[in-house]
Amino acid sequence: MKLTTPLRALTATSLITLSACGGSSGSGDNSTRDDDSAAGGSSPTLLTDNSWSAGQDRILGLSYGGTKDKPIISMLKAKPVTGQDGDAFSFQSVIYPQTEFNETHAIDNLNDRQDYQEFDIIDGYVIACQDGNNSTGYEQATKLHIWQRDTPDKVATLQLRDIGNNFVLRDCNSLDAHFTQGNSTAMAAQVYVVGYSEPVGTGYGGDRLVRVEMTIDTTKAIIDDGAISFSSGSKQAAAQSLYQANPGDSLDAVAAHWNDVYFFRYDDNDAYNSLYYLNAAPNNSTPVVVSQSVNDVFAGMDQRMSVKDMTLVKGVNNHDLIYLVSDDDVPGIAVAGYRPFVNVPALELAKTSDTLAQRCSDAITANPKNGRGQKMWCYDSTDAGKIIELPAPVYP
Repeated sequence: MKLTTPLRALTATSLITLSACGGSSGSGDNSTRDDDSAAGGSSPTLLTDNSWSAGQDRILGLSYGGTKDKPIISMLKAKPVTGQDGDAFSFQSVIYPQTEFNETHAIDNLNDRQDYQEFDIIDGYVIACQDGNNSTGYEQATKLHIWQRDTPDKVATLQLRDIGNNFVLRDCNSLDAHFTQGNSTAMAAQVYVVGYSEPVGTGYGGDRLVRVEMTIDTTKAIIDDGAISFSSGSKQAAAQSLYQANPGDSLDAVAAHWNDVYFFRYDDNDAYNSLYYLNAAPNNSTPVVVSQSVNDVFAGMDQRMSVKDMTLVKGVNNHDLIYLVSDDDVPGIAVAGYRPFVNVPALELAKTSDTLAQRCSDAITANPKNGRGQKMWCYDSTDAGKIIELPAPVYP
């Protein structure tokens, strides 16, 4: 999911949720539009935030939740607030076939300068990632704030410090989360985060991919004793390191499903734009290059590629498809493919020519389990405050 600028001043933020109900096709489609619009014609389904302030608001992320037949899509946005240190947050929702948002919850981050950069929602649990701080005297670790959508006043907080006390994460470039298995009293969850880390003691700082593994008792309020437990680590030190980039390199986005993890890295020494796959199950797993080039596929030239967000659609007897979006000045969707554990060539990053995809920028989401041909959602670079629903593009 999404890249944001590390450790910048806070702005006012909204968290927006969309959900679709009933009458779905196999792709989760509750469609009342014709085939031409679904294929990228002139009348796509647009979801609208009527409170959007053009030139002020900025989108930070999108998240898929719910089920195949009743998807829930969420959006995080931000804008400056005059006269206060931090952001004001609002949680809004719209249910298909409605297309306008209504606020369901408001949060005011009045005196906190640390940005909320990314979020995800898993089965009604919001997981929001807040930057840390490395200013002398004001040091803070990156934090994960977790609350249930229907009780947002009850918030549990985890600090992204190393469970072995070797590093501290200081910012949050991207986040992806999901439940893996379990029952109502013990649901196992994984959260993957990429961001800048600093050593505790000796070592060097640099961007790092970490994982948080926890178990949630969904029968309890999230702040109750025993609601969150860990096989290793604690709320004060919940991060496990999976990969660290070299100094000067950046890890910009991550998308995962269970132990299949994809992340985007820019190599400062070789000027490579690289997409990697990592099997996170074994200890000390080695990343595999899916796509690597000095070319920015969005801009069509050799330069550093800006990746603002990334989402994954798992393959069924075929390649996983990984979708990336960039800034609104170079809109479009880039697609790559990889088959874990199967010795077939990867599909290197290429920009799709899909009509609706040409409008996508900044944020993108889909259900990783629904397979090819499903719906996908992205921010509309041509129309402020709108989210486009589109069929997930095939590989170009």
